[in-house]
Amino acid sequence: MLTKSTTGGRISALRAAVFSAVVGVALIFIIFPVFPARFNVEEGDIAPRDISAQGEIIVREGQVIGASAMEQLRDAGLVDVHLEGDEVAAVVLASLLAALALGSYLYLFQPKEAASLPRLLLLTLLVVLWVLAAKLLLAQALPDNDRLFIAYLLPVAAAPMLVAALLDAGLAVAVAAVLAFLVTFAGFYQPDARSALAGNPTEAFQMASVFTFASLVGIYTVHRAERVNRYLVAGGAVALVSFVGLLIFWLLDSRREVIDLAWALMATGMGGFLSAVITVGAFIVLGLMFGITTRVQLMELAQLDHPLLRRLQAEAPGTFHHSVVVSNLAERAADLVGADPLLVRVGCYYHDIGKMMRPSFYVENQLDERNPHERLDPYTSARVISAHVAAGVELARKHRLPAQVRAFISEHHGTRLVTYFYRKASQENPNVDPRQFAYAGPKPRSKETAIAMLADSVESVVRSSRDRSPERIDALVDGVIQERLAERQLEECELTLRDLKVIGESFKATLRGIYHRRVEYPPPTEAEREALAAPFLEQVPSAPMDGSSPPIEIERPA
Repeated sequence: MLTKSTTGGRISALRAAVFSAVVGVALIFIIFPVFPARFNVEEGDIAPRDISAQGEIIVREGQVIGASAMEQLRDAGLVDVHLEGDEVAAVVLASLLAALALGSYLYLFQPKEAASLPRLLLLTLLVVLWVLAAKLLLAQALPDNDRLFIAYLLPVAAAPMLVAALLDAGLAVAVAAVLAFLVTFAGFYQPDARSALAGNPTEAFQMASVFTFASLVGIYTVHRAERVNRYLVAGGAVALVSFVGLLIFWLLDSRREVIDLAWALMATGMGGFLSAVITVGAFIVLGLMFGITTRVQLMELAQLDHPLLRRLQAEAPGTFHHSVVVSNLAERAADLVGADPLLVRVGCYYHDIGKMMRPSFYVENQLDERNPHERLDPYTSARVISAHVAAGVELARKHRLPAQVRAFISEHHGTRLVTYFYRKASQENPNVDPRQFAYAGPKPRSKETAIAMLADSVESVVRSSRDRSPERIDALVDGVIQERLAERQLEECELTLRDLKVIGESFKATLRGIYHRRVEYPPPTEAEREALAAPFLEQVPSAPMDGSSPPIEIERPA
């Protein structure tokens, strides 16, 4: 690895510890009321709802609590309002353990998409809000004495799916495991639900398993999803896996009845549907709120009828064609080295939009062979050429292009020199200051922008070469990569030397396809000429309709 990317910063041990502490404390306050849910009632009061223990209803809702019922409630531990020390310890340890697991993942695996404080806040909200929702729903749904499976209406999978869509798939897997544990803990370790475990101890394991596997399949389906219908597919997959999970435990249950499957199918189907709907709605809103570029946004920007791209095609057609070729080069290479091919394609489409400001100063747009640089000195020419970067960034901001896309504009030249004019100036003054000819940068800070830099340079060099034989293409590609390494332009990105070798081979294969040899066609035969001329002759009238002039005679090909 050349060096660790600085994009998004690094998650320090202190930041991970603070994140764990905040999440842990929030979870303690959310889960804690589960245990004091014992009824603070006295003899003669009216029961607020059905109160049961171990599946047996002691007092029904609206019933006056008599002495006998009060005794039964005390025996069941349902009116003991003080907190037990072991219960307090259980809540604290469970909450801190879950929070520590997420904090450790952030520190050890350094997901750059979650490194900033706003995104850590987003992660905190997703975890905390889902546990709160689970506690509120499961307090009413458990214990499931009627076997209605209402608990599986809860769209637990939506939170990991959102993390996968907005942040990082690996982080989403960690969130799925932690949420499955917390939801099960919050649901089954409240007094009346906990007592139900005595009759069916596998219910807690069933819930944790179903929520975990449903979340995993949801993550897999929405990871790098580029269209909204993919999220609906994810909802169906979540429902299917949830139902299969319940079916496994149903087959092991001696109390099973066929009607159970109908309730399970209804609950899991609705849970999958809610997971899809919540994910689609929330990831768009949260993406805008937290400045996260979504796959759907990138797909919209990838359409060639986007106003900026249509303008580029009209005002700087050579630059537009260059951008399309660069995107084809870079997208295939990105896919081979594990970068984001969609982001690379979109970034390459827009990387040179600043050239629209003065298109005739760039050689690919000089269709009439007039070069305005012939009237300028090298210093002025270099300033004009390098200005397209700042102009492009400003244009991208004006059209509200995401920050990830704007990075391609500012980073695709890095801090390199405007080489042609620097060398031209050096011929006149060997002591010329190279800083006067350097782009402002920064250097590429991600795999994607580094690949775009290499693809941009390779396409330009090969297009300007008169010799485009396979051997010459290979030599030019290798030369560009070695030159960027020597210039230290790749030292702030995550590309390894092995990645560069794969990228180089991909560039070579694509460029050979673009500039492959074409056979020279022999002249058309006599029969072809006559066949081509015949339809034209049939359309020529033998004489004008009014007969005012003689027929037109057309000489047939000899």
